[in-house]
Amino acid sequence: MIIKKYRSLNETTMSEVLDLEKDCNDYDELRGSVFLDTSLNFNQMIQSIFLLYEGRMLISMLSMFIPSHQEVEISAMTRPEYRKRGYFKALLFQAVEELCLHNISDILFVCERPSDSGKQVLNRLQAVFEHSEYYMSLNRGGKADIENQRLVLSKSTLRDLETIIQLSCKIFDDNDEDARSLIENCLNSESRDQYLAILGDKPMGMVSVNHLSDEEASIFGLGILPEYRSFGYGKELLGLILKDLWRLGKQQITLEVDSENDRAFALYQRMGFRIEVAYDYYRKQVSDFC
Repeated sequence: MIIKKYRSLNETTMSEVLDLEKDCNDYDELRGSVFLDTSLNFNQMIQSIFLLYEGRMLISMLSMFIPSHQEVEISAMTRPEYRKRGYFKALLFQAVEELCLHNISDILFVCERPSDSGKQVLNRLQAVFEHSEYYMSLNRGGKADIENQRLVLSKSTLRDLETIIQLSCKIFDDNDEDARSLIENCLNSESRDQYLAILGDKPMGMVSVNHLSDEEASIFGLGILPEYRSFGYGKELLGLILKDLWRLGKQQITLEVDSENDRAFALYQRMGFRIEVAYDYYRKQVSDFC
């Protein structure tokens, strides 16, 4: 057994992971994908992907999405014929060591809802269910009509950094340090765009886009300042970004939403988004593994 640690994956290792993912999804009849993009992790020096090999074959993997200094999201998978041999436990031990080095306190384990094997592992770990998120998609031709446009969608640059940080802290209740890290990484990314929603001359909303391919994009970080909510600005902002993405030739738009965020979930459904995959999140303290 050999465990290799990575900050990001090259083309060869990415291909190995995708092959492992297909093997596991076919066996478990799942549809989701493991998040492998480490570019939004708050510290780019953290080892966040762990691959376990027997000989030359990739048997098991664990990935960590680390958007803040306090919390990490962990996803993992093991080839069906190699399960219950302690491979996941070995990977988790390595991940916990890395988290302890950087004083990260909380783990959120991500489990696709139909995954019985995943739930069994989390039960053994005594991880506590916290919430669910829906991965939703909209194909080209979805609603993007805007009546009585009031907002202007403005693509951001690093010059807008402080403005976006202030918005993020007010909209999402982020702390300054985590908001700064996430937004700087987004603005410096070649595949992501950050936008401001302007009302008159006042920035009052924000949204980010990850261009996954020429035909697919993912929307994230969409929000409106609390004092402007319930006036239809969220729907207008979503319509504006969809219109812009259709103009760029995108054929499919995806996003994730907390199942308990009734307002956002209802908006996305009204705009034509449909649930593709449901993920359940389970919390555990890093200190429980020390």
